[in-house]
Formats: sequence, C-alpha cells, structure tokens
Amino acid sequence: MMRSKHILYTGLLILFLLPFQACDDEAFLEQTPESFYTVDNIFQSSEQVDQVLVTLYRINRDLNIFNGQIKGLGTDVLTSPDFRYGGNFSDYSRINSETGAFRSIFDHYYNMISIANTALNAAELESVTWESEEDKSYATAQARFFRAYAHGCLAELFGGVPIVTELVTEPRFDYERATREATYQFAIDEMEAILNNLPETTTQDGRVVKGAAQHYLAEFYLGLGIESSNSSAYDKAIQHATSVIDGGTYALNTERFGPRKDDVNPFVGRANVWWDLFQHDNISYNDGNKECVWVFPIDFDAFKAGDNGSYLNYPRNFSPVGRAIPGVTGVAEDVGGRGVAIWRPTDLVIDLLWDESISSGDIRNDESNIRRKIYYNDPDHEGGALVGQEVPQSAIDETNNGMGWIFPIFEKLTTDQFVGLDQGENRSNLFRDEYAIRLPETILLRAEAYLRKGENQKAADDINSIRSRANCDYLVAAGDVDIDFILDERARELFAEESRWHTLLRMGGTVATDRIKANAYYEHVAQTLTFDYNLWPIPQSVIDRNKDVLLEQNPGWN
Repeated sequence: MMRSKHILYTGLLILFLLPFQACDDEAFLEQTPESFYTVDNIFQSSEQVDQVLVTLYRINRDLNIFNGQIKGLGTDVLTSPDFRYGGNFSDYSRINSETGAFRSIFDHYYNMISIANTALNAAELESVTWESEEDKSYATAQARFFRAYAHGCLAELFGGVPIVTELVTEPRFDYERATREATYQFAIDEMEAILNNLPETTTQDGRVVKGAAQHYLAEFYLGLGIESSNSSAYDKAIQHATSVIDGGTYALNTERFGPRKDDVNPFVGRANVWWDLFQHDNISYNDGNKECVWVFPIDFDAFKAGDNGSYLNYPRNFSPVGRAIPGVTGVAEDVGGRGVAIWRPTDLVIDLLWDESISSGDIRNDESNIRRKIYYNDPDHEGGALVGQEVPQSAIDETNNGMGWIFPIFEKLTTDQFVGLDQGENRSNLFRDEYAIRLPETILLRAEAYLRKGENQKAADDINSIRSRANCDYLVAAGDVDIDFILDERARELFAEESRWHTLLRMGGTVATDRIKANAYYEHVAQTLTFDYNLWPIPQSVIDRNKDVLLEQNPGWN
C-alpha cells in the first residue's frame, strides 16, 4: 500500500459497493451491487478495510487537485482565458441547477460519505480482525473524519443536505434535507468525537492527523457561527485554530529551508522562503516543513507504479502560452513549462492585490515568485537580435487581444526542475507533494473568527504574522481589518491552494456575488449575474429522483 513514503492510491475491486450512481434511472444514493458479494462477506481483513480508506484519500486528493471549481474557477480569483470561453464558469445566463459542475461536486462528496460508511460498517464485522484496538480506532477515526469533512463541505457549498450515517443497501427516494446549521453541527460532532484517536503526526505522508481535524473544526464552527449568529461558535473556532497554531507541532517557516535553501530562481537570480515553500521534497511535514498540516502525497514512482492521479497538472493548466508571442518559443522552464492556459488568474490576483500601498516589500509578489517579465528567446526571430531582451507590454497586449493567454507565471505552480523528462514527461506536470492544509490558512481562519467577535486587533495580529513572514513593509492596523481584507490576504497567500468557492459561500450574505461581480475577468458576469446567492443549487436531477420527499431548491436557483 505504500511506495517510498507515500500512500499508493490504487483502484479497488470492491468499488461496486459504492452507492452513489449517476444514471438517471437510479435513486439518489442508491446502491446497485453488480455481483453476489456484499459488505458482509467481502471483507476478511483489516488490510481490506484500509484499502477503502485509501480510496477516500484518493478521491479527495483528485477533487482538490484536478477540479477547477474547487480551485476557484468563476470566483474573484480564477477564470478561463478568452479562447477557452466555452469552458468558463461565469456566464450566468448559462448557469443553472442542471450545470454539470454542481452535480459533479455534489456527487463527489456523497460518494465520499458512502465509502466512509462502507469502511465503518466493515470495521465492525466479526470476520475482520485487528492487530490492536488502537489500529481499529485510527481506522474508524479516518473514516469518520472523511464523513464529517464531506458533510461540512456540502454545508458550505449547498447548505442543509441529507445527513447520511448508515450504509445504504436498498433504493431510497425519501431523503430529507437537514438545515445548514444541523449539517454543520453533524460535521463538528463527528470531528470532535475522533480527536483523541488521531495522532499528532504520522510517518505515513497524507494520513489524517489531529491538526487537520482541528483545522476543519475551526472552519466549520465559523460556518456555524455565521449561519446561527451564535458568537460562542466563534470562540470554539478560535479554540481549535489555536490548538493548531500554538500547539507546538506547527510553525511558519521564517527562514530559508529545505534541500534548495541555498539555490536561487535561475531566471531572476534570487529566491526567498516563499520560493522554498513550493520546491520538490520540501512540502510535507516529514520533509521538515513545519508549516504543512496535511498533505496530498504526489510521487513519480507511485505514478509509474499505477497511481494515475499522482501528479499535479499545474504547469499545463496554470502556465501561459508564451510561445504565442512572436519571438518567444518553446515549452521549457523559462516559459513555465508546457502551458496551455486552461485557467488564468483574474486581474485581482495579477495586479490589484499588490498595490504598492499595501504590498511594498512583499516577497510573495517578488519576481522570483510571480514572473511578470517575458524575454525573447527565439534565435530564428529577427535573426536572433532580440534574444534576451524583455518583451514590451505592447507586444503582449497585441498577442493577448481576444485570446487572454498571456499572464504572469506563478512559480508555486511550476518549477525550474521538472521530474521525469528522461522517462517521457514533457513539462506538463509536477511530481511533488501538494498542501491540503498549510498553517497560514488556519491562522486566517482564526483572524476571521476574531474579526467576527469584534476583536480586530487580535485579527490584525494574526494577519501580520503572515505579512511579517512575507516581509511586507506595511503591517495592518485593527481598523484595516474587514472581511474583504481577509479575503484579499487569503488570495495573496493561498491562491490555487484554498478551495475558494467553499470560502466565499461559507461567508454568507452577498459576499460571494459581490466579490465575483467586482473582480470577474469578464464584463458580462455582472450583466448576467442578476441575483444574489450564497449557496450553490441542489442539482435538479437529485431533486427529481428523490420522488417521495420534496427537496427544496436553494434561493435564487428556481
């Protein structure tokens, strides 16, 4: 199950046990076994139960790495370039309760719940033996973690949803929506119940640790407080976040670290601790990165061994098409790899966040981390006379006209040292671990909880701990802190790391739609987004199949 120090995410022969089916003639959460095997007779060992847990890790990793909506597509931070307009998530004349992105993510989380319930059921079978009660407790804690996590994420995106705690063995058409508050509370109760069964750290990269549960407790308590207007929920959010921040296990990296701490970004001749944060063999807690609370293991050896999801397609998806500029050629490191610009950052992420008044000195905006300068490199263009010269903005604008495929290279999403080139790789992918939770996100959760309690100075102190590490000349005062500032700071720190839709919709009110209208890449967004919402719609196909009980649609999506 392990290769190197990573979980090897493999397919399971028992996947037919999973109850969430997509076919229109099957019930919501219906299970349709395709053989005579059942949960009661297929499981004979604890290793088989663990394989179900490995499936949970795999599907969660794949959603968070490969899904554009989770990354924030269509929000204030991420869009698609003009030439990929058809794949955009911004024209609200075309977005409705049948939009596939909603159904895909809804299904994903219920699939996770189903698998977790399968593991919990199997763990209690008499046919399954455990080496120790501790092993069993950790296995069931992992399953309950994912069940809680999925319900909490559903509450953030869709509001109150059916709470499913049992393995479904027969078709049902009578699911009832819980309230959003009750859904958050279920996730919280589950997470709190397993804390003592989760280790502080683990030698097996990617496995759930206590800090991950505490992080999500802080997040879900924030959501509960917003939904219920109960300030005691903010106190609990602060309590759990503080356990992670000040518990002694994790810490911000304030000095250069890791195997490349003496290296520089070769294209600008310098580097810093922010650059170090995204280097190969420098992500995981077990690599010495005390900022990493939870990690998605990515490994080239695992990829070659059959884990087809063990890669980051960031250079392909996030890198610009620099070769479209006359005089710029290639798909090598100097242009960010083999970029095809599936997604592009919005103007907020490229420029507005980095106004000199707020971001002077900020190393996150340094050329070593966001490369804004493009250089001619084609020796066949103009006889090679321009090689090494900076491409003027006028040439970039001319190339971008109607295409939108030239934008800065975010070094956290590419590398100057690609892996696997000698084995057929082509600079489309990274083979390094990826953060599931990085400590600054926990700090910003606590800052938000302090703000919502009216303790603005404590919120400012938390934000400034991150800004100080980033070498910002300007540290914020209590009066600077509001929700928009926290969202901006999250974008500066966590672009392409956080699940931006979860963050915006959790905020409630009109935060999501206000931010989208103000910062969307396309002008037509404000024209077509004619209603406010703070929840995604329940997929219409789910409503239609749950024929015995009406699942009410979320406001604005009828």
